[in-house]
Amino acid sequence: MIVSGAWQPRVASAWRLAGRLPLFYKILLGNSVIVALGAVAGTIVTVWHVRTFPDDYHYELIAVFATAGLILCFVVHYGVLRLALAPLDRLQAAVDGVRSGDLDARVAASPLDDERFTRLADTFNQMVATIARGAQESRRLSQRILEAQEDERQRVARELHDESAQSLTLMLVRLRVMELSEDPAQIRQHVHELRELTARALEEIRRIALELRPKILEDLGLGEALAWRVDEVNASGAVRATIQLVGIERRLPRDVELALYRIAQEALTNVARHAGAEHARLMLVQRDGIVSLAVEDDGAGFDVHAEEARAGGLGLSGMRERMTLVGGTLHIESAPGRGTRVTAAAPASRGRA
Repeated sequence: MIVSGAWQPRVASAWRLAGRLPLFYKILLGNSVIVALGAVAGTIVTVWHVRTFPDDYHYELIAVFATAGLILCFVVHYGVLRLALAPLDRLQAAVDGVRSGDLDARVAASPLDDERFTRLADTFNQMVATIARGAQESRRLSQRILEAQEDERQRVARELHDESAQSLTLMLVRLRVMELSEDPAQIRQHVHELRELTARALEEIRRIALELRPKILEDLGLGEALAWRVDEVNASGAVRATIQLVGIERRLPRDVELALYRIAQEALTNVARHAGAEHARLMLVQRDGIVSLAVEDDGAGFDVHAEEARAGGLGLSGMRERMTLVGGTLHIESAPGRGTRVTAAAPASRGRA
């Protein structure tokens, strides 16, 4: 027992070393062992038989050895190949699982696997893990997009109901009063009020349409669209905003323009509603094939990590996802009492994406 216990670590180490041998050397070593053992054993038995039975027939003995050698060769090769190709069987099983939709399928490792098979299995597992993360991210993004669409529909419906619908209702009331009135002076007064209500309703509908899809962005580009957005913010009186354009000489890719415009729109909306700022500043810069947008304010600021942890819909995390979709990045700097700076950057051309 003492000898056996002393030899166990050596046997285990030799077994692991044999398992790490490449497949080529396993087969070569197996063939060499079979040939060497067959040659030695055949020579010993043949010499013994010739000396012991010099007058006997020896061809039958050679035939027996040849048959036994073939059987032994087949058995040894079968065992070596089964052991060496077992990782391929596990890899094939994992591939079949992924093909059937099981993204949790992985290739299990074994100490006896060939080193190249081990690397192949690790690469496969990493690829499947990446695909699984991508599928999960795609489902999450799809869910967030659906939620954002519903939020936008609710916002548009609420604005149409609260503003445009009320103006149209007042117009109907004025028209009904005009039908019942016989005083020309009152009729002229009602006509004047109807003109004002109509103009207000048209302005409200135009504003909602521009927020949904600003035509100026499609016609004149990102710089003019951002300038128009800044004018709208200044007209509301919520905050004083300025804009600076540097190096914007040509139109950007359509999806990049739309993504940066939505970033600016979301950032300015947050400034007007939540920051309590007096001033906001936009800067759009194109340099070295990269276009960057910065929106900063002197408002109350916030804890970025805490806000992103509880944000819903297309908030801060949604802004990051917009930039990811166009191959860009988003960086948010803020702290309580120190204002906020949102910086977005994206390739200015398809060749850089």
